[in-house]
Amino acid sequence: MKQKEEGLKREVGVFGLSANIVNIVVGAGIFVIPAIVTQKMGSTSIVAYLVCGVLIALIMLCFAEIGSKVTNTGGSFAYIEEAFGEYPGFIAAIVSVAAGVMADAAIANALIDILAASFEFFNLETVRVSFFLVVFFGLGAINIIGVKQGIGLVKVITLLKLTPLFILIIFGFKDIDIHNLYWESTPTIKQIGETCLILIFAFQGAESGLVIGGEIKNPKKTVPKAIFLSILSILIIYILIQTVTQGVMGIELANFKEAPLAATAEVIFGPIGYTLLFIGAAVSMFGFLTGEILNGPRILFASARDKVLPIKPL
Repeated sequence: MKQKEEGLKREVGVFGLSANIVNIVVGAGIFVIPAIVTQKMGSTSIVAYLVCGVLIALIMLCFAEIGSKVTNTGGSFAYIEEAFGEYPGFIAAIVSVAAGVMADAAIANALIDILAASFEFFNLETVRVSFFLVVFFGLGAINIIGVKQGIGLVKVITLLKLTPLFILIIFGFKDIDIHNLYWESTPTIKQIGETCLILIFAFQGAESGLVIGGEIKNPKKTVPKAIFLSILSILIIYILIQTVTQGVMGIELANFKEAPLAATAEVIFGPIGYTLLFIGAAVSMFGFLTGEILNGPRILFASARDKVLPIKPL
């Protein structure tokens, strides 16, 4: 198995890699998915999370295996190139870069739109352009300094984006009506399957956190540990969020498809609760951009290193 000397410093440990995975996976989706899951499965929603969690865990076991063996920078690109050759690697690199650029653009626009909903001046074209420049060049500058600084920012942002969710979970338990969680019937295989197809989008992206493979300390041990820790943490957080939102709102949760968590927070905390989750959604979007600016350029680096794309690595 080819291992290339990249001249990169291995400074990312278990917690850093776990934060990188959680930051990418726990995005804006969790702020809307509970209502969709409730509409599909009612009070049996937890079953879908458990089934989907097991399926995702099986997939991530494969990434844990290959990520502990192919320890170069590149993530899925490096794994595909190692297994199938340069041409499939080229396709993977092109798709990854294109998807990353489009996702960054969409999330950045969504972030400034959510800010404009509270602060009118963000609708001004000059302000929007300036905002994009500050965000992307600022995050780029931090990562140019080094991966230690980049992953440090990811750790901070991950904790910040999870804080509103933890507050909702902790304080929401007192307002749960246990009758809202009683099963009226057993879910069918069809219901579970259809719901899992939707839920899988809330779990996707974990493999992107492995792009920094060439900068992970002791990857043979760190990668499996970080994947296990991050996926387990995500599953527990998702289940607790669904339990609280459904326990508080009941079947009515399905009527708040645009912002089920914010609606639940408003019941628990009053008007300030809506603001709390509003801020949480904005921080979550910014966190996604932080992770993308850390991980995305390393796919270009890996592609240039292996001469898969016609660019020269620095």
